Amino acid sequence: MDFIKKNAIAVFWGILLLHCVFIYSGLDDWRFITKLLLLPVLAVYFWAATKHNGGSVSNLVYFGLLFSFLGDLILTQPGETFFLSGMLAFIGTHICNGINFYKMQRVRMRGGRAVLLATVILLLITIGVLIILNPYLGQFQLPILAYMIIISSMAILATNTVNASLLKGIALQYFIPGATLFVFSDGILAMNKFLYHQPMLDIAVMLTYGAAQYFLISGFIRTAALKCRE
Repeated sequence: MDFIKKNAIAVFWGILLLHCVFIYSGLDDWRFITKLLLLPVLAVYFWAATKHNGGSVSNLVYFGLLFSFLGDLILTQPGETFFLSGMLAFIGTHICNGINFYKMQRVRMRGGRAVLLATVILLLITIGVLIILNPYLGQFQLPILAYMIIISSMAILATNTVNASLLKGIALQYFIPGATLFVFSDGILAMNKFLYHQPMLDIAVMLTYGAAQYFLISGFIRTAALKCRE
C-alpha cells in the first residue's frame, strides 16, 4: 500500500510524458494505450491514499474519475458523435467535482470576493472563446455553450472552497489550480478542434489536463485526511 502511495504519482507523470512523446512521434497505438492508463493510475493512487479514511471519502471522486476515463476512451474515436459523447462524459466529471466542492463549502454572499472574481474571469473567458469560435461551431454552438457553463460552475465552486477556513490552503494549492487547468485544457481543445487543427496542440491539451486531474485528486486526498482527523 505504501509502495503505491509513494510511486503512483511518479508512474502517472511518466505515463503522461510518454503519451506526449507518442503524440509528437505519431505513434497512435501507443498514444491510445497511455491515454487510457492515466485515470486508472490516479484512481488506484486515490484509493491507496484514502483507504484508511473510511466514510470520509466521497464516492463522487471515483465517479468523477470514471466519467473522465469514459471521456478519454470515447474521444479516442473520430467523428462528431463521439466528440459530443465525450463532452457528456466530462460533464459528468464536472458535476461530480462541483457537488464535492459545494458540499465542502456552500456559496454565500458574504466573503464571496474570490467567487465574484472567478465568475467575472470565467465569464470573460467564455464570451471570448464563443466570439472567436462562433463562426466555426455550427451545430455545436449550444453544446459548447452548455459545456462551458458547467465547467465554469465547477471552477467557481472550486474557488469558493477558499472560504472554508480548514480548506483554504488546499484550495489555493490544489483545487483552484486544478479547476483552472481543466478550463484551460478544454479551451485549448475546443480552439484546436474548431479553429487551429494543429496535432501538436494535443500535447498542450494533455499536459494541462493531466496536471488538472493530479491537482484535483491531490486536493481530495488531503481533504479526506482532514475529515478523518476531525
